[in-house]
Amino acid sequence: MELKWIAQATPLSAGNHFFEEFDTEKYTELSKKFSSLSKEEKAKYKGSEDFIVKSGGPSLTPTQKNYKKFVDEIASNLDHDHYYNILPVNIYSEKETIMDLLASLENVNYIKSAYKSKKTQVSGELNTDTAEKLMDSIRQGRSLLQSAQVANMLSKPLIDFYAASAYAYATIVINSPLHKALNSLKGSHGHSYNHEDATIEFGGKTPSGTFTDLLASIYLPQIVTESIQFKCKAISSLAFAQTHAIKISLIALLSTVPELRDQIRQLEPAKDSTYSLSVQTGVEKGKVIYIFEIGDGIHRPSSESLKSIFNVDEIKDANGKYTINVPADKITNIIPTIYQDINGKLWYIDPLIDGFYLPEICLHFLIISALCNIMRYSPYEWNNILSNKISSDFSLLISKYLRLFELKYPMLLVQQLTNFLPVIKP
Repeated sequence: MELKWIAQATPLSAGNHFFEEFDTEKYTELSKKFSSLSKEEKAKYKGSEDFIVKSGGPSLTPTQKNYKKFVDEIASNLDHDHYYNILPVNIYSEKETIMDLLASLENVNYIKSAYKSKKTQVSGELNTDTAEKLMDSIRQGRSLLQSAQVANMLSKPLIDFYAASAYAYATIVINSPLHKALNSLKGSHGHSYNHEDATIEFGGKTPSGTFTDLLASIYLPQIVTESIQFKCKAISSLAFAQTHAIKISLIALLSTVPELRDQIRQLEPAKDSTYSLSVQTGVEKGKVIYIFEIGDGIHRPSSESLKSIFNVDEIKDANGKYTINVPADKITNIIPTIYQDINGKLWYIDPLIDGFYLPEICLHFLIISALCNIMRYSPYEWNNILSNKISSDFSLLISKYLRLFELKYPMLLVQQLTNFLPVIKP
């Protein structure tokens, strides 16, 4: 296995679209106009959709209706202003506490409540039959994770990937505005692994599946610490994934894991992708601003890349750090890639693909899938990785990653399936 740095996005004239943008402002305007009509005027039409079309508005296609679901859900969530609650976890009982949290989800009423709190615009509650099926999926995921924790390294990736998939199904149904039941999921992976160059491929014409649906369920990522909280809209990134064939190598994906940053620097051709980040709020010209400080005095990303991502013209450069001010009323319109390590520290991630935001839970889903594919279909190669035949540093990196996955992925799941953000504290 040759370690290569690959991160490519190829534009496509036709991709596998699950939503399509349209003029939502005009649609909303006409919808409100219909609502204000008298009963007599409304009776002249078959309903609001008929009125909108006859008034020059769009006749929505299924993919445009999907886009409207995203737009409505984003607007509603921003209005509600709900954020995760930080949950400190004792360092001496970290795995037990996280698994106990996941076990607490195995309750039909709790699943119904989580579904309703995550999707405020979906009419009706989750039916009991679907809630029971989600509970079974969650229970299976926990059982597999617990099995993986005591399994030999030779078999860990397979068990971990099936655990990730079982939990992903529940995450999608509870979070995505496009899915109300498990039977609406396609069952395919939504990505593929290329053994020739050790890359994961997705987006574009790749058939939709678990990864695509998981990606689309994180459409409004939120950053929460003890001092700040904000949300960003990821809809533009989802649109990018529909129109580009994306290809990223395993080593490139691993380079964006904050907890591995010291190990990844020992490897060629890995690059620096994780940078220390602090975010504070302040006041500038009478308006609230978010102040992003990126870098540690030694390592920092490209200033030009930051200008593009944060949509600013100027960046302050002092003491080996970049400082970027973003007005509070503009914060939802940027989509920087920000991850939190297991201790809750923020990290700015240099995006592997310009214009594409990869949620942290999706990052780990792709990595464990790649390792599972190597283990299942190239046992000889997997043994070479574990037995230092590629390099001792790479073997150590993979072993550390597998142990990290079994702690970090459950922590990310708790965020998506509850309203808590676990943070390990001494």
